[in-house]
Amino acid sequence: MQQALVFASIVLGIAVAFELQHLNTLLRSKRVKWHWAQPLFAFFVLMTMMSFWWMIASGSAEEEITLARFLPIMWVLVILNLLAAAALPDRVPDEGIDLAAYYQENRRYLWGLYLLIFTPLAANWVSIGVMRSSSLHELLPYVMSELPPLAVIIFLFFARRWWMVALGYLGLAFLLVNWLGRSL
Repeated sequence: MQQALVFASIVLGIAVAFELQHLNTLLRSKRVKWHWAQPLFAFFVLMTMMSFWWMIASGSAEEEITLARFLPIMWVLVILNLLAAAALPDRVPDEGIDLAAYYQENRRYLWGLYLLIFTPLAANWVSIGVMRSSSLHELLPYVMSELPPLAVIIFLFFARRWWMVALGYLGLAFLLVNWLGRSL
């Protein structure tokens, strides 16, 4: 598992570099019309990358991993790189860029990528719950823990109005706070 973690760390490092380079591009430009939604989205992507690394790093270091078991991890790593590459604009055109317009033009793509990450991770967690549970009552917490983030992601996929986006972001912030107490 150690080699897989090192590989995952490298791939996630590339994703973080995408975000930081794009942030640097925006910060250095005088032609950016700032809006809160896109930088916050980039922050959520960064936190997702760190949470994913935290999740795989907390796995057993002694446990061997097959290529078949690593493929779903690689899927998430690829999608996280796509998310990081699109979380902030990679260039500022001569006429400038409006981050509110960027968010609205890309929101379905961005939240669609989030769905492509979240769905297999949620399915994996529910399957773990199925293996660990001997009754529906024991399985229910596994299933119910995945519904709020799924609902928020789908909500944000369709949300156009800024107050709805803000409401969805509040939901994500609440979910993120729940992750902050997890340790390796």
